[in-house]
Amino acid sequence: MAFDFKSVRDILRCPRSQAALLPIEDEQGPALVSTDAESRLRYPIVDGIPVLLADEATALDEETWAALVKAKDEA
Repeated sequence: MAFDFKSVRDILRCPRSQAALLPIEDEQGPALVSTDAESRLRYPIVDGIPVLLADEATALDEETWAALVKAKDEA
């Protein structure tokens, strides 16, 4: 089952920073990435369900995070 981001994008927020989230697909699979430049957290989507637990998130390095956010802005 695919995660339907468009239906919930206005209510989903990063649990740590309350920043908006962007859907991505990277080498680790589907995920949501926080738009907060300080935390740069990536939340996995497992079996179509976003895991929005700060303890399960991974911090992206600044370069990777910037590239992902920029790609989404250009899309």
